[in-house]
Amino acid sequence: MEDALSLEVFTGAIADAVPAVDRNTTGQYGDGLGSENEERQVELLLDHLRQTDDRYEEVNREVPYPDSTEKCDLVLPNGMPVEAKLIRYWRANGDPEPAMYRHVFSPFHQNTLLTDARRLHASEFSERSGLLGLFYKRADDNPETVEALPERYSAADIAEKVVDDIEHWYEIDANVCCIADFDSLQHTVHGAGAVISWIVE
Repeated sequence: MEDALSLEVFTGAIADAVPAVDRNTTGQYGDGLGSENEERQVELLLDHLRQTDDRYEEVNREVPYPDSTEKCDLVLPNGMPVEAKLIRYWRANGDPEPAMYRHVFSPFHQNTLLTDARRLHASEFSERSGLLGLFYKRADDNPETVEALPERYSAADIAEKVVDDIEHWYEIDANVCCIADFDSLQHTVHGAGAVISWIVE
């Protein structure tokens, strides 16, 4: 059995859990996991992992940074801190989410994926840290299309852009750890996606 301490294994386990959790989620903005907020999704997914595999009991949530009052979303049993972010470019009604790009890629706002990387790198947690992205896209069989959708809108392209931007803005080494796809979800807009993880050193 693989080691639950690995960020790669954790990423795959989260992706495997998404369809099961999705089936049992009745949301305010449509059934399924995709329209829930970031905190709720992380909570539901981790609860599911803990119920099915006791190794995940040792994953801690909302752990204070050693050198500040801020809290880190997750700390794996091996001590690796991991910040999680939703990467979801449409609202539950199908309208574009205008704040999403800033939420992920801005180096000028607080609590974005990029500033999380900088905060983790500067912290006294450990030399290696992780980022975890819950990426949603429209299901492949969704009849609605977005005319302006770039061809490079994929989990792999977004994963590489995060690496490039972290290195560009902060000169911090980062690399893609794992991309684990999921699909066949209930929600008409948030029907598929991937869990993406990065290592920050």
